[in-house]
Amino acid sequence: MKQLLLITLLLLLTACSPNNLTPHHNSTSNQASTKEAILKLDTKGHTGIIRDIIVTKSGDIISCSDDKTIRVWDSRTGKEKRKILGQIGAGSEGAIYAIALSQNEKILAVSGIFGRTNNVIKLYNYQTGKLLRILKSHTNVVFDLSFSLDGKYLISGSSDKTAKIWRLEDFTLIDTIKAHTKAVYAVKLIKKNNQYFSLTAGLDHKVILYDIQNRKIINSDKRKYELVYLAISNKYIAVCGNGKEIQIYNYALNHIKTISSETIPHGLAFSPNGNFLIVGTEGTPNHNVNVYSINENYKKVQSFKKHKNLTRAVAFLDNQTAISAGGNNREIYIWNIKTGRVKTKIEGIYRRIWSVGILKNKIAWGNIRMSVNNGHAKLQKSINLKNFSIQNLQTETQKFHRISTNNGTYTLNYKVGGFLTRFTNVLELRKGNNLLASIRRDSTNGYRHNCYGFYKNYIISGGSNGYLIIYNLQGKEVANLVGHIGDIWSIAIEGDKLVSVSSDTIRVWNLSKLKMNNKKLKIREGYLKRYTRKELIQKAKSNNNLYNTIYIFPKIYPQLNIFVSKDNEWVVWSKEGFYNASKGAEQYIGYHINQGADKEAEFLDIKRFKKQFYRPDLIQKAING
Repeated sequence: MKQLLLITLLLLLTACSPNNLTPHHNSTSNQASTKEAILKLDTKGHTGIIRDIIVTKSGDIISCSDDKTIRVWDSRTGKEKRKILGQIGAGSEGAIYAIALSQNEKILAVSGIFGRTNNVIKLYNYQTGKLLRILKSHTNVVFDLSFSLDGKYLISGSSDKTAKIWRLEDFTLIDTIKAHTKAVYAVKLIKKNNQYFSLTAGLDHKVILYDIQNRKIINSDKRKYELVYLAISNKYIAVCGNGKEIQIYNYALNHIKTISSETIPHGLAFSPNGNFLIVGTEGTPNHNVNVYSINENYKKVQSFKKHKNLTRAVAFLDNQTAISAGGNNREIYIWNIKTGRVKTKIEGIYRRIWSVGILKNKIAWGNIRMSVNNGHAKLQKSINLKNFSIQNLQTETQKFHRISTNNGTYTLNYKVGGFLTRFTNVLELRKGNNLLASIRRDSTNGYRHNCYGFYKNYIISGGSNGYLIIYNLQGKEVANLVGHIGDIWSIAIEGDKLVSVSSDTIRVWNLSKLKMNNKKLKIREGYLKRYTRKELIQKAKSNNNLYNTIYIFPKIYPQLNIFVSKDNEWVVWSKEGFYNASKGAEQYIGYHINQGADKEAEFLDIKRFKKQFYRPDLIQKAING
């Protein structure tokens, strides 16, 4: 079925644009690009964490997000002007972590989760959105990018503990900085007296000033917490991370001042004239975005309180106007730094979902942010999958099934520990008073356990970055449920039907045919990133000379996907790409067309293919399993 859909869509694409299927080559690859159609939401705003914001000379705003899109906005109207898209896949594949724009505004550098090539940097023509080049050298994901002010050099910081300097004239790597002992999260370039220096900050608590021409460290400083963000003005350097303070340095990296903060500061930017510093927030204990006056000894002059969650992307539109992006609904505010008055609000038509429940053919959800209660927050609305009627809930919320942390004598509890200790990243399985297993999460599998419970003799846990994992009663991973992108905040189960929510989308899973047929393979180092599960199994059959023994876990995809807008418009689609929608809601869904890792992607309105893929009958078949 899925193959038939793809073939049909490609035939339609050929009819719409005959040149689209021409094999494509560029300087980064010798392989022809292949098209792949993925049904995807477009809620007219970001739905994942907004990681970065850039303001162009004309006043346009460029934003990037975990939702796999780069969007260009008109700051005057708040309307989207266009998107810049790349190849995406299941789960977090395609999420954008960092963007940087060259001084002449010709090249947009992009990094993120790019499938088997997470370690690359993509260079786009900013004006056309065409992919120009792919830079390869890092061995792990790239977290930050920055151009020199003259546009001659690009610096990249990576989880591989290095920063790299690239010459843009010929796209050549000219230096690899190996000064950090952990991931490099923030990078900048400084030019002084015709000499170039790099600034890097990382999870080893260090900020380092490096002489690029002489290839040596000039100065460094170390804090008691991880350093994640950097900003530079024409005089000063600002650094912050996972401590409640911002550090200020001069260009020689001599420490000048510590600014105490009531929140954990995430995100930094100086105003164009260097007179103000804006600081975002990690989201705890409050959500203030603060502005400090440099000329008044870094006095706080404004505390913007409109956001209600993590807000790490901040910038200045001009010397008096700030931009902050984040919050529960991934909104972008443009506001006056003196008065705090909002000039423009950019927001999509979705509302973030925090809780979910299921009762036969009804699925309920809530948009009220919860405290730590395993996703069992208040349910506010429900949708009936027989007729897609939506109603507000009053008294029957207690009838909906959630997920239980008890299964006979077995119980589940979480505790904080290990990497990023403010997260609940250890799940303890007990039988009576006996600890049977501790299921730990880190940066490789979702950071934390946001919601969890039992399904028969298995444990299901939802975490960050779309990780929804099934474990056995020994605490061992046995299956991955692939489909979500962002944090999974709530799961519910009734019989063999599992319902989960992440940001904007409700996903329904059929676990009745779950087979724990894990393949035990010996895999050569590096193969996991280069090949799919199916390809690895084939290699194991044909080649016994492989090394590390690992388990390849089955991937399970959602049976059904549901989106409901803040105005109760709805779209329901199947894993094969067929859909049903309320009147007018088709504008919120379309086909993301992958054209290969070495080419930009396209987005096509689903209305062009309504005759073929508007299939309420097939959606009902999917609902019935």
